[in-house]
Amino acid sequence: MKDKLLGVHPTVIVRVARILDALVALQAPAIVTAGVRSVSEQQALYAQGRTRPGRIVTNVDGVIRRSNHQLKDDGFGHAVDIAFLDDRGKPSWEEHHPWELLGAMARQQGLVWGGDWKSIVDRPHVELP
Repeated sequence: MKDKLLGVHPTVIVRVARILDALVALQAPAIVTAGVRSVSEQQALYAQGRTRPGRIVTNVDGVIRRSNHQLKDDGFGHAVDIAFLDDRGKPSWEEHHPWELLGAMARQQGLVWGGDWKSIVDRPHVELP
């Protein structure tokens, strides 16, 4: 997981670590699956559901509108994506996981939770406001 946090803002790292520790204590382990993204990585996500197969997952193209996963003026990414772990220890984004709990914990840590968004709900996403 540490490699997924390379370049992520230290405040996000500390707050997300608190969330992950609490989820483990509640027997709902989770991991960070994405941290800093390049422009090309963001563009590929933006293309999904538009010019590539799949459902639309973002309205942020990485150029005109930059993602908080991309490096900011302070040199850090301000967002991460989180997945719960299934019974085999693999990342899972299934409905049955406690997403609302993740959102409540993120808000409690002063983070924005993508599950609260109206246009494209992004439950794995947490970011600095």
